[in-house]
Amino acid sequence: MKNTDMTELDMFQLDTVNGGTIGQVTCDSELLHKLGLMDEEFLTAEVMFDWTNCSDKVDKAWAKIGITCDSYYNYNNYYYYQGKGISWNEAQKIAKDKMIQGPKIGPLHA
Repeated sequence: MKNTDMTELDMFQLDTVNGGTIGQVTCDSELLHKLGLMDEEFLTAEVMFDWTNCSDKVDKAWAKIGITCDSYYNYNNYYYYQGKGISWNEAQKIAKDKMIQGPKIGPLHA
């Protein structure tokens, strides 16, 4: 029997489901650290046991380049740029482009 109740997700919805929660905050911290927007990156266990502190630091690092990140422990994170909702991949691309083209913010670690 074929499941006819399935609906297709658009790319934004699919990308949003891709990340989220502890793993997404961990990945964000790695990217933002490499770009020089954070002084440290977090391991998954750190994020799990110190969620408030870690997610707050990640959200503040995104804000340095004009991206608003609403982090959720049990749900997908939401990203906004110039008042518009963007996907996780779009947020990463904007961050990379801004930090390559513009002045560096904070120490840049190899």
